[in-house]
Amino acid sequence: MKDFSTLFEIVREAVFALGRELAAWKPSGARALFGLEAMLSVALSVVLANALHLSNTWWAAISGFAVMQTSFSSSIQRAVHRVLGTLLGALLAALLGPMIGDRPWLFVPVLGLIGGAAIYFANGSKVAYAWMLGGITALMTMYEAHILVTFSATAAFAALRVAEVVVGTLACVIVASAFHFAPGWRTSILPPGQTHTEAPVDIAAPSPALSIEPSPASLRPVRTLLAVQCGIAIVILAALTYVLKLPGFAQAMVTAVAILLLPADTLAHLVERPVVVRMVQRVTGCLIAGVIALALLPLTQGNALLCIVALSVGVWAGCHVQTGSEGASYVGRQFTIAFIMVFVQDHHWSANPVPALMRLSGILTGIVVLACVILATSRWRAATRAPMDAAG
Repeated sequence: MKDFSTLFEIVREAVFALGRELAAWKPSGARALFGLEAMLSVALSVVLANALHLSNTWWAAISGFAVMQTSFSSSIQRAVHRVLGTLLGALLAALLGPMIGDRPWLFVPVLGLIGGAAIYFANGSKVAYAWMLGGITALMTMYEAHILVTFSATAAFAALRVAEVVVGTLACVIVASAFHFAPGWRTSILPPGQTHTEAPVDIAAPSPALSIEPSPASLRPVRTLLAVQCGIAIVILAALTYVLKLPGFAQAMVTAVAILLLPADTLAHLVERPVVVRMVQRVTGCLIAGVIALALLPLTQGNALLCIVALSVGVWAGCHVQTGSEGASYVGRQFTIAFIMVFVQDHHWSANPVPALMRLSGILTGIVVLACVILATSRWRAATRAPMDAAG
């Protein structure tokens, strides 16, 4: 009963936070500028990906959005980490995947080990984003390897994933650089004396709340727990997909990894609540985006101009919520990602909702499986917190 009451409280907080954010809708110069940059970055990513005939345009568009930060230096750092992590993850999977892809008894546990290792090292690293993208790319490519079988086909798939990330990241860097090195653009939007970096920071950034940074040794038990939870969730998802041929495994896996990447101060104090909060806010953002986007999609009838206009409005609105201060930032971020998934199809504009529904179902599947794993490991969670509380 306690777990259900906590979940109800978290859901209520997420809904109220979003309500407060919408009620206090104030598009300040800094927030409007960040939304404009993200919107242009996504649009440019789509244009470049379509021009190059890439397979998964939506992945390039998500890269264009995910890399954009509220400061130029943070965007460049995130761009480097995303590309580096993607390259290393793709290389690992292209070499290892074809060797074990036809042996499920080995292949499925290895997927779990990769996801667990990515979370373990990401939660204790200054390059956490690179670790996360490396793990996600390795998992996506490794899983395809059991279908593609050969080294050449797997390498081609890995190269496409890298190309999609590079194109989206490059689009973000181009847009961020244009705004950063053209101060006249900023002064026409921002009031005198205000800088772009005064906008709220990204929800994924480490929190500076603690005056005493936790030691690596004190965080090790929690990092291990989160890694095990991630590994078990991915093993279950991979096994279910193998047996039942479930769609949307990529999004289910991405969800399991993304939710378990937590700031250091969160790791030092709590385990379950921040994870559940991220789950609830991810579901909230995705469901709202899915309902709105799927309602708008038939109206576009696959028309490129209408699709890009609707996509841009959705991205800007999501960014506005993300940069708010009412506690709904992660809802806004997940809304934007889900909105991109719906409107940006594989390699052309389309009003067909099936691919989008498959991706959204994958996200929900990942959350359900991860929630079950967290609940099953609750005793270990309590045992892990005890020595940390004593150390504190």
